[in-house]
Amino acid sequence: MNKKDIVRDEYIRIKMSKEEKALWLKYCEEIDINPTRYARNILMQEAECKISKVFGKVVIKGYKHYCEITNNHEALARMKSD
Repeated sequence: MNKKDIVRDEYIRIKMSKEEKALWLKYCEEIDINPTRYARNILMQEAECKISKVFGKVVIKGYKHYCEITNNHEALARMKSD
């Protein structure tokens, strides 16, 4: 299998206090993970979560519109109560 490696050559800078940085480095050392890798993992999880929330809203809006067109008042009532 010919899999292309991910090229990570972009940077994000985060400003923090000395105390925050020390706490971050200490925590990463305790869980035995590279601080940069852990920060990237957290950022990517948050980004993916936001994308799925937006997608979910679109699906719900489409379903609501479908229920309105088909006069499915029962489903609309359930959506309003939930």
